[in-house]
Amino acid sequence: MLVGIDEAGRGPVLGPLVVCGVAVAEDNREPLESLRLKDSKKYSRFQREELASTLLSLVEYEFAEISASSIDFQRCNKTLNEIEIELFSQVLTRFSHARLIIVDACDVNAARFGEQLCSLSRVSSLISEHKADEHYPIVSAASIIAKVRRDARIDELKEEYGDFGSGYPSDEKTIKFLRQYIKNEGKLPPIARSSWLTSKNLLDECFQRTLDIFL
Repeated sequence: MLVGIDEAGRGPVLGPLVVCGVAVAEDNREPLESLRLKDSKKYSRFQREELASTLLSLVEYEFAEISASSIDFQRCNKTLNEIEIELFSQVLTRFSHARLIIVDACDVNAARFGEQLCSLSRVSSLISEHKADEHYPIVSAASIIAKVRRDARIDELKEEYGDFGSGYPSDEKTIKFLRQYIKNEGKLPPIARSSWLTSKNLLDECFQRTLDIFL
């Protein structure tokens, strides 16, 4: 088996982080490679969903997800990289017998990420590279499916909280949503990552405004 693993949702201030692993038999790689896949960010949402529909019929797959609140809880004693390594390891539990495993490294030190993942998941070796989703179709597939899964989770959250945009700190709609929620409720929404600097800054901003009113 050939396995690729990637994540979606590392950077957003809202919503979950999703890790996906995909696997294909080495003698059945041609249908996957014929799609000439790229990094998921280079496709529109519609294109990703179309590709994911095809990919799910070609590969085996496994997900590991973590909510915003669980990320915050674990970050009390772990780094984000350590959290991701654990999620990658959970996915690898299903595919630990694979001959070749390729992962898109989240750590700035790709070799270190691979070594830590091998140690935790008890696989003998794997390829850990930056931008692996651009270089290996099996990782591109994991990237696309992970992104589609996260988009679906975000849609579910929007049904409850309204349209808050992409969830990324660079999105003005996301920031506007957070400001309004904090103003109305006096706290962050449960879907926000309170350990993110964006969240802390917005809470400080709200606190300062309240303080100014009383002064």
